[in-house]
Amino acid sequence: MRGTKLVLFITGRCEKGCFYCPLSEARYGKDVIFANEVQVTQVEQALKEAHMIDAEGVGITGGEPLLEIDRTCQYLKAFKQEFGERFHAHLYTALEPVSVERVGPLLDAGLDELRLHRFKAGEDLDKLRAMTRGTVDLGLEIPALPGQLEQMKRLLLDVDAAHLDFVNINELEFGPLNADQLRTRGFVLDSKSVAAVRGSEKTAIALLDWATRHTSLNVHFCPLALKDGVQLRNRFRRRAKHVAAPFERISSDGLLVKGIIHPAAGMSLAEAFEILTNEFRMPTEQLQSNARRDCFESSSMLVRRLATQLKKRGFRVGVAQEYPIESRFQVLYTPL
Repeated sequence: MRGTKLVLFITGRCEKGCFYCPLSEARYGKDVIFANEVQVTQVEQALKEAHMIDAEGVGITGGEPLLEIDRTCQYLKAFKQEFGERFHAHLYTALEPVSVERVGPLLDAGLDELRLHRFKAGEDLDKLRAMTRGTVDLGLEIPALPGQLEQMKRLLLDVDAAHLDFVNINELEFGPLNADQLRTRGFVLDSKSVAAVRGSEKTAIALLDWATRHTSLNVHFCPLALKDGVQLRNRFRRRAKHVAAPFERISSDGLLVKGIIHPAAGMSLAEAFEILTNEFRMPTEQLQSNARRDCFESSSMLVRRLATQLKKRGFRVGVAQEYPIESRFQVLYTPL
């Protein structure tokens, strides 16, 4: 919730094809690596992103991380070496069976927690549980599927009998690639959300209530609003502190707020710079050119104060809010 964990998307490869998989087209089925929102190809890039958010841990996901076990171990070892043993690492897997042979290298690399996306009791799991007891937390993480409360109750009874450490229940969400599959199964969008499936939260709360009375499990529920509105926002705030320019203000949502100045028609950025610094006496340290967007960026307060005069000279001005990520995706632009 504090946004202190780096999300390491180690690969988009997966053999399961779950109908509710929320991955985007840029990641689904593709062998790519992302550290938070940054696509990386080298361990050093992922470590840099971890430093950008002052990370205290890493969550390794996919796709299926165990399909790229060597790569996963390489990154995990690097994080532990860089940040120390107290840097908490958890990993998601849906691979069956989750055997000691498959997980052993991860344990040697320093894994602290294993989150199973599928559960099947048996000899392999018993061996794994015995191997990880006292050193690695082992749990189940699944989405709350409306209409399947009774099936989920039976699953939790099996998990309880296997003495797993925890169960995480996620709110089911619509994504760009799973929307058709969810709709064909009768799922609809919750009217109070931009992505949550109606009835998923109600199912999760009912399961939590039942689990407190019928199991000894440690059960958690993660609503979509918490993930997007709290966890992600806090992570953005942490990154913004490292990447904000001197003239950029950090909003309560962790967005970068700045003034935008577009040159007048037919005016080059070089010509605009001369006018802004000489005629309007704008400090050079308060001006940053952005050739990609053909504009100058500056303090929003300064641009607001000069807006009337700038517009008289043909400049187009406004205030922008951007994500504090490499792409600097512009969330909102308000003309002045």
